Amino acid sequence: MSFYDSAEKSSRAHYLAITRHSYCRKYNVTCKMFPWAKLPTWGIEPIPRGDRTLRGIEYFVLWSSLGVGLLVFSAGSFLTATPFAYAIPAIIVGSVAGSLLLALAGRIGSGHAVPSIVSTRPSFGLYGASIPAILNVMQLVGWTVFEIMIMSKATEILTGNRISYSAWTLVFGASIILFGLVGPLTIIRQWLEKFAVWMVYAASILIIINLLASGHFSQLLSTSGESGMSFFSALDIVIALPVSWMPLVADYNRFSRNNKGAFIGTFIGFAITNILFYFGGLLVNSSDTIAIIVSIQSMFFGSLLFMFILHEITNAFADIYSSAISSQSVFHKINQRYLIIGFTVLSTVLAVIIPISRYETFILLIGAVFVPLFGVVLTDYYIINRRRYTLDMMYGKHLLIGIPAIISWLVGVLLYYLLSSLSPIYIFQWPQIGATIPSFVGSSLLYLGLMKGKQYRVGKIGAET
Repeated sequence: MSFYDSAEKSSRAHYLAITRHSYCRKYNVTCKMFPWAKLPTWGIEPIPRGDRTLRGIEYFVLWSSLGVGLLVFSAGSFLTATPFAYAIPAIIVGSVAGSLLLALAGRIGSGHAVPSIVSTRPSFGLYGASIPAILNVMQLVGWTVFEIMIMSKATEILTGNRISYSAWTLVFGASIILFGLVGPLTIIRQWLEKFAVWMVYAASILIIINLLASGHFSQLLSTSGESGMSFFSALDIVIALPVSWMPLVADYNRFSRNNKGAFIGTFIGFAITNILFYFGGLLVNSSDTIAIIVSIQSMFFGSLLFMFILHEITNAFADIYSSAISSQSVFHKINQRYLIIGFTVLSTVLAVIIPISRYETFILLIGAVFVPLFGVVLTDYYIINRRRYTLDMMYGKHLLIGIPAIISWLVGVLLYYLLSSLSPIYIFQWPQIGATIPSFVGSSLLYLGLMKGKQYRVGKIGAET
């Protein structure tokens, strides 16, 4: 079966699933199918035009939601090692730059209705793109592990340790599976847009006002920057969060009604909440995740912490859903729902045995892989191909393994490790210029040079013949 036949068959399946679900609801008929079978699923094929219905405001809601959480507070607290005069500009510049890169990556999905990993195929090749797909699954399972850990620990503290941490991991694992089976469109419209994101915005503002009123700001001014973290090192920490979403942004932006609305909603939504939460983490002035949870739990009788716990499930859902999509780009025949259940079970087990203290190293070294990766992808899409990707480039055997892309990516990864202070091969003698910008620019320029050289050689051979 050709790709085009498969896409048409998939579109008919989506239509029939949605029609059947609507019929059952309208006429109050109990469908004999297993309930989840009534809900449509979307694999790695382009989203049918009829399902591309999300507006700009819904992307603002989605990416505002995914830009907040208890883990972002924890990441922001690492900036207390930076002088205050450097920390605030790093938060603003890093959030704006990272959110812009996120929106640019999402633009490929909204323009061609394809998921993120498929958008890497024109540069990395049909088989070469399997490497970032597998690495993406690993990072998304890692994020889910940390999400389950922090939700379970926060709930254990909130309930006075009456129910064990391990029991709460099971509760949140089951909740994530439920969200994953329902699917992204329902979650965005029925959960985030109507309730969750506005609840978290209100809770975030109340927390920051409370921290400012309790003297945390003056304490921050007097103590921040004692360990001398540079502006660029702080920038790496801030930009790590939006960059971590780049390998899955198109998984959701492919449902957009139009490119402009998705781009603006993604950029503004994520930038606002990233700035807000990194500033909040800076005010908390503690890199101990448990101490942050206890601090929030003490405000308004624990109600704000409860709101964050409810919302945090959304972030874990997004990670698990996209890990299933990335897996399907490599293993096409595995049922998406089985992948959602399997990855959630794995993450729940790991959440019981992995210490949360490894979080700082995890979020910084994510950038080593995905910053240079999208330096290559964005250069290929916006500069080399001028936003003209075809179905054959993304699904056919137009390119099997993109050697220039892989070389440029690996050089960017090496450069990131050499410049990151958390890396085991960090070169202390080099100036502290951060790792994010050099690795992104380095991989981009190298890929551009290799591709232009390739085009020049092909053109020269063609002229000689």
